Amino acid sequence: MRLRLITIDWEYPENNKIPEPEFLDLSSITQNELIALYSTFANGIILEMKAEGDSEKALEFIRGLALGAGSCRLIEALPEKEKERLWLYEDGYECYMQGNDSTAAYIFVNPKPQPDIF
Repeated sequence: MRLRLITIDWEYPENNKIPEPEFLDLSSITQNELIALYSTFANGIILEMKAEGDSEKALEFIRGLALGAGSCRLIEALPEKEKERLWLYEDGYECYMQGNDSTAAYIFVNPKPQPDIF
């Protein structure tokens, strides 16, 4: 069970470059890594995150974090203006929104397992 995460937290990079992805193997994740990931959602430090998993179980895990610890809600459709503003938005990804419209954070989850990227 593996995840590929691209996270923009606290503020957008000054160099205007998307951060490098982080790969997590959930079958061997340490307690400290799990707490850090949980806290990232629970403390609301995410501006944007793109998540891909190698299996449906991995996708269920990240959705559970978004909906549970992150108190996110699934958004059916984003306005075009918002899609253009967001760095990690991609058509076809599920969109979870944390917070209210003016200070919202977005988590984008590829709904299809992507075992080939691991």
